[in-house]
Amino acid sequence: MTPDLASLTALCAAALPEERLSVADVEACCFGPDTEVLGDEGAAAVVTVRSSADVAGAWLLLVAVHPDEQRRGRGRALVETVVAHARERGASELHLANCAPRYVWPGVDFAFIAALAMFEACGFEPYGAECNMAIPTSFRAPPPAGVTTEQEEGEGALDLARRRYPFWVDETERAIALGSCFAARADGETVGFACHSPNRAGWIGPMATDPDRQRGGVGRALLAAACADLERRGHRSAEIAWVGPVGFYAKCGATVSRVFRTAKLTL
Repeated sequence: MTPDLASLTALCAAALPEERLSVADVEACCFGPDTEVLGDEGAAAVVTVRSSADVAGAWLLLVAVHPDEQRRGRGRALVETVVAHARERGASELHLANCAPRYVWPGVDFAFIAALAMFEACGFEPYGAECNMAIPTSFRAPPPAGVTTEQEEGEGALDLARRRYPFWVDETERAIALGSCFAARADGETVGFACHSPNRAGWIGPMATDPDRQRGGVGRALLAAACADLERRGHRSAEIAWVGPVGFYAKCGATVSRVFRTAKLTL
């Protein structure tokens, strides 16, 4: 039987205990629009196929095999099932994990050696790497003069995302609903936002500052607001997901915590 939300979460807990994927995490990442769960309660994969301008691409969001079922070829069989599924739907490429705006990881963690070896054997070709950075939730930074930060309860962060960062609208909208989006205002205008936990509890992102207000301390203040909220929720450390500007976060005291390989299979 194809796993439902509860059984897929239980499978992830058994197969990937160090990830601590909650029901909310699995629901957000694996049961969103265009996603399909394949397999059964002993081994399952999650795939999404998207089309744009008559070109379709596919992403393998998750593969989880129960420890009792490992080393029996279940993982490779799942990948083959996903490949056939993606081809049937017209996809020309199958990518590993990095499917914004709903993703479990931004790639395959280099610590997952068995998974890397399996994907190599299946013909996936690496094309890059991404990283997460960890930061203590005790990080604090005051907003610059004339700027305030607050939990977003209106439309300001979404309006900024729609205008400047449309690829982050989905995550921002979900973070607002969770009460985990913070906005920076100047003279009543939203000049930046920071979210945490739209996909993974305790993971920070997306974050953005209006390009006209960058390098003025807005981003630091927003990062501090997200950290303070995570500390109140019991997190001593936060993961900054799928980091873009490494230098910015490093100056705030963050360090690289995880590195992920990106790879694809031409179908």
